Amino acid sequence: MSKEILQNISLLKKYDVHSWDYNEYPHKEVWSNKKNGKAFREAIIDVYSKPDIAPSMLYLHIPFCEQLCYFCICSKEITKDYSRVHNYTRNYLLKEIEMIRDVFKECGKSPNFNEIYIGGGTPNYLNKEDFDAVLEKIAEFVDLKKIKQFTVESDPRRVDVDKLNFYHTRGVNKLSFGVQDFDPAVQKEINRIQPPELLHNLLIPEIREKFKSINFDILIGLPGQTPKTMRDTIEKVVDLKPDRIQFAYCHYRPVHRKYMTLMTRHQGLPDFYEQKAIFAEGVEAILDGGYVRTGFEHFATPEDPTTKALLNKGTIHYNAVGSVTGEYTGLIGLGSSGYSSVGEDYYFQNFYEQNLYRNSIDEGDLPVLRGYQLTEQDKICRDVINTIRTYFQISYKDIESKHNINFHKYFEKSISALDEFVRDGLVIIEENSLRLTSNGEHFSTLVASSFDPHRKTPLYNKDIKV
Repeated sequence: MSKEILQNISLLKKYDVHSWDYNEYPHKEVWSNKKNGKAFREAIIDVYSKPDIAPSMLYLHIPFCEQLCYFCICSKEITKDYSRVHNYTRNYLLKEIEMIRDVFKECGKSPNFNEIYIGGGTPNYLNKEDFDAVLEKIAEFVDLKKIKQFTVESDPRRVDVDKLNFYHTRGVNKLSFGVQDFDPAVQKEINRIQPPELLHNLLIPEIREKFKSINFDILIGLPGQTPKTMRDTIEKVVDLKPDRIQFAYCHYRPVHRKYMTLMTRHQGLPDFYEQKAIFAEGVEAILDGGYVRTGFEHFATPEDPTTKALLNKGTIHYNAVGSVTGEYTGLIGLGSSGYSSVGEDYYFQNFYEQNLYRNSIDEGDLPVLRGYQLTEQDKICRDVINTIRTYFQISYKDIESKHNINFHKYFEKSISALDEFVRDGLVIIEENSLRLTSNGEHFSTLVASSFDPHRKTPLYNKDIKV
């Protein structure tokens, strides 16, 4: 990724338009509220009753934190009253697990889960007894001995070595830490004070030996960030040697999260140009640290399985938890706001609001807010979009052989829509392929969205001349 684009302000302004993140395709904005718990149950039975079903992930959402981080867009409740966490876990999450267990019993066989991911919120808020209760309930229909990867997201301010050792005894072998930024001034503005020493004290040799993969989340666009502060943060991150780094833009959405305005109480957030400069500096620092780029916002060590999936197998895949190796595509998400990708054909999302989630469980219904059933066109577009976001290029022949289409005819309008990108040196279109230039990589999601028939907004600002 080149810094050259930072010299062309008009080019940045021209393509400074909204694009969906595409962690799933189509985006949730086009899903239907008519897809309810009954539809979710039917989809699971339809997919998992088939022979030789591909492996899946089981995701569990713990929507509680003790302290509010002003940048956070996750579904959560801020409380220091552990009884609320206990009530959610014992009286609702366990019941939802039982419901899903019973649905799988109707399929006549155990689900082929090879990964468990516990996210939040702050999953390490769960005490050991409640964590064990969740595992015991899962074990009623999942063979935990077959789980290859078991991840728990953790807040480094509220976890200790004893708790990490406990996770290891329960089969957890991956950890994900929310770091966001190591600059003290930035941390103060986002209400999250956590010096690097916290991570150094946690990631002692004993812990590193027990957990085969450690991920850090870093955010771009926080108050007080500059290219220099970001390079300093990344250098501290590299010194801590996580296996993976998720380097993502902060989504500022005060309409939905009013508290996010607290980030601007003393100063404005970095503007579109400053964010690009911070991102470019951060990417360069991560690559200088010896990491490999495994997608638009993801990086890993050369030895990491995602790197091998990218370079050797070409199987890397995106889902709600980020970049994965592609060994599975299905995902069953439980808990409030839990997101599911059932096989290749269905998406579902649980209620975000805990009162609606709890009411649904109390009534004996799976707590589904909305869902979507993909068409054949959706599946083709999803494949193209994910490939462009991950590899920054695409071979037409690969898509043609996989989906039995003529790429030029099928995507004639999409390719034509990129003419302006070609003229501005962001995309190179050849007879049988499309690839992004180093400047174009900054806009990979926007380029990918030209292949999204659900998108109705312009791909660039037509009034701005480059």
